[in-house]
Amino acid sequence: MDPLEAAGAQLLRIVGSIPATDWEAPTPADLTIREVADHLVAGNVFAVRLLSGASAAVATADLDRDHLGDDPLGAIAGSCEEQRAAFATANRSAALHHPSGDISYETFLRFRLGDLVVHAWDLAVGAGLDPTLDTRLVDRLWVMVEPHLDEMRARGTFGTGASASLASDVPPQTRLLDAFGRRPPG
Repeated sequence: MDPLEAAGAQLLRIVGSIPATDWEAPTPADLTIREVADHLVAGNVFAVRLLSGASAAVATADLDRDHLGDDPLGAIAGSCEEQRAAFATANRSAALHHPSGDISYETFLRFRLGDLVVHAWDLAVGAGLDPTLDTRLVDRLWVMVEPHLDEMRARGTFGTGASASLASDVPPQTRLLDAFGRRPPG
């Protein structure tokens, strides 16, 4: 399973199911559905630039513009495919000049998958859709995230981060979402 391809397919399934009347609805990310979708496309554009060797300044240039236009689904589909292709052809041993400092390919892949998967859940919840995520993708991302829980808490970029108070028998999706500061009911 190509995790970026699976994450893109999951995102497209959810975005394709969002009713036209719900694009201004709030999400658990404290953004509207449209803002989350735009953030995801901007992140994909950023990833393509960074993976091509761009500096942090070049990779982040003009990301605050509207990336969705009149075709949010098309913008997401195109940017997910461009990001997947950029990861597939990137030099896996080269440092990436991320705004937070130089990082590895594997770290950046974890960042991007986390963004795609967790925000897919945010979109589903915001639109009142079934928020069940692809279990294989959740499991794959958890293996990547679990060793970094303390680091994620310390960064403070994931809301309150992992609560460290989950029961040992919670479903993997709940555990993953908790790591990213999401507190799904139940």
